[in-house]
Amino acid sequence: MILHLEELSQARAYEQAHPFEGLTDEQMSAIMAKGRTLFHWFKEHPAIHNTINLIVLILLFVADYFILLRLPGVFLPPGETHSWGATLAAAAVAGSLHSYLLYSIGVLSLHEGAAHRIVFVGKGRLARLAQALASNLCRLGGGEPDYYSSRHMAHHSKFGTEQDEEFLNFVFPRRYFLTFLPLATVVNFTDFVIHRPPTYTRGRILSGIVAWCYNVGYMFLVYRAYGPAVAGLMLFVFLPHVGFYVDRVRQFTEHNLMPLENKNGARSFGTGFWGLLVGGGPWGQPCHWEHHLVPSLPWYQQIILHRFVVKLLTPCQREQFLIRPVVGFPMLWWRLIRELYLFKPAAPANRH
Repeated sequence: MILHLEELSQARAYEQAHPFEGLTDEQMSAIMAKGRTLFHWFKEHPAIHNTINLIVLILLFVADYFILLRLPGVFLPPGETHSWGATLAAAAVAGSLHSYLLYSIGVLSLHEGAAHRIVFVGKGRLARLAQALASNLCRLGGGEPDYYSSRHMAHHSKFGTEQDEEFLNFVFPRRYFLTFLPLATVVNFTDFVIHRPPTYTRGRILSGIVAWCYNVGYMFLVYRAYGPAVAGLMLFVFLPHVGFYVDRVRQFTEHNLMPLENKNGARSFGTGFWGLLVGGGPWGQPCHWEHHLVPSLPWYQQIILHRFVVKLLTPCQREQFLIRPVVGFPMLWWRLIRELYLFKPAAPANRH
């Protein structure tokens, strides 16, 4: 992802033109106190923490196996002649879920693994090996952990400035919409991507090899079980697009048109349907604002902090930081598109 100075200028102008009810000192004090309590628990219980994340990863990979090699059989019973409609349905459902699961694994691996290094904690050899593996699981979906981690940490330390290498507070819709072109996950139609570098570095090539081996290996098994049409549609139509599109929706909405400061600069989608879907599951980033408030907390404690923070907010703050149930996320997306297109900074007054 590349910082566009025009977008930064627009973000500053938008912030100046729109009043915002940020967190008060009293609210921040309460949030920091709760964050410290949660962090101390996390540091004192590494075995429980590691077990939680191990179970999550096992369940994700088991689910991926059943989605790819068992779920298509619901649409394509063995020993029967299958219509193109049934074939397309099998490929669409299983391929989309597989793509989404790789996104879910990827966001956990990139964010908590590569960037914050807290998927597995501990000083022992086994814990260090597990953490290294967790940080590289994103390669199954083409993610490049070293590229992402360097930019994400700058995003925290230099938030909303010229040094923010994951600047998201004002994203022109044209950059975002170009990510919906076919195979935009691997082709540089736009620089609004963060999971990989724009050039073929050694890390990106390694990720491509790992992703190819994992997915083509599975598609060979799908081909053996359900035929070339299902395997081909999964591999070339659904796998490269569904999870990537959800990821782009997440990044487009979590900071856009928010203030240029860590304390007030993000939204929390919460643990409802939209938050879990767009965030990549509970272990993804459904509570991204809380992550910026206390970056050291693992995903499950971000959810706990979210529930605590919600109780502190005024009605106006809830409108700014949270989304409404059911229709809240689509309404947010549409508002962002509309305001990004319509916003024009006020011209400076002439001085005589």
